[in-house]
Amino acid sequence: MTLRVLHIELGRHLYGGAKQVTYLLNALADSHDIENHLLCPVNSEISIAPLSKCQLHTIAYHGETDLFALGKMMRICRSVKPDLIHIHSRRGADVWGALLTKFTKIPAICTRRVDNTESKFAKYKYGKYAAVASISHGVHEVVKQHCDNVQYQPVIHSSVDLSEFHHYADREWLHERFAIPKHHKVVANFAQLISRKGQADIVLAMKKVVQTHPDVTCLLFGKGKLQESYQALIEKMRLTEHVKLCGFTQKVAKILPCVDIVLHPAYAEGLGVILLQAGAAKRAVIACPVGGIPEIIHHEETGLMVSPGDINGMSAAIERLLNDEELTTKLGERLFQHIKSEFSPQEMARRYHALYKQVCEKNA
Repeated sequence: MTLRVLHIELGRHLYGGAKQVTYLLNALADSHDIENHLLCPVNSEISIAPLSKCQLHTIAYHGETDLFALGKMMRICRSVKPDLIHIHSRRGADVWGALLTKFTKIPAICTRRVDNTESKFAKYKYGKYAAVASISHGVHEVVKQHCDNVQYQPVIHSSVDLSEFHHYADREWLHERFAIPKHHKVVANFAQLISRKGQADIVLAMKKVVQTHPDVTCLLFGKGKLQESYQALIEKMRLTEHVKLCGFTQKVAKILPCVDIVLHPAYAEGLGVILLQAGAAKRAVIACPVGGIPEIIHHEETGLMVSPGDINGMSAAIERLLNDEELTTKLGERLFQHIKSEFSPQEMARRYHALYKQVCEKNA
């Protein structure tokens, strides 16, 4: 029996959750008993992404307050006649998906990717779903508080496609592109410029690092509302020659092999896709034991951990890796092996495939 699955992803850009949807759909293409359909916004990046054996359906979508969104989705449902609906993004999709399954009576799955708290309304939203899948145990600990009436609540990790990280380390390009002195080592962070991602802690830690390692440059990739604040902090700490705000980049796969250490001192994190990408590029990581991060980074095995907000601990960890090239290489290699075995698109697809069958058999 072939299961017809309608995937709904309403994100505009092809990173984070939307990128995971492409991994899943392409991995599911190898399953002969799944027929995939994707509903996404017109002109979204995923609408032009290369997808194997997946039928595309686009709608005009104007965000969470688009009062016509539900009607548009119901028209697609009537056309596709899916056996199952899989809601991937938030951006209103989790609410619209709950209403969609209520009115169409088609069982639906929601994937939860973040570990931030929600309002009391969340239990009514998630209560409409046949299953709520969390991308980490850390996320599950948060979402389960709202899922008393949800029968299936699996943890299904996000993934990374190792084939996308085949670039060699073109350090000359990196140093020229970001005006880095040739003899400098490079540490980097890739995240939104918001307080919970911890970039302010990186700047403060770098103040101490450069006192003993003046030949280090830190690159902060990302955009966000704290950009001006962080630039002011960099200038206050007199670190303009050592810490650079580089803006958002779509060249993560090219940049990662060129850096020495990846920093991710987040205060909250659903899982941390950048950590999977760092592992794919065999980079050493320094992170914090919050959310789903401990499912990727095992202290002293696949990376180093410091407590959130521990500036001295972070600077000490950075200095330790700068001083120990053998340890830095070993941590990167071990992280690669961990990612390869536990976080592949094929493993993610296998687990979703099993969940689809479980839900559909229950609702048959």
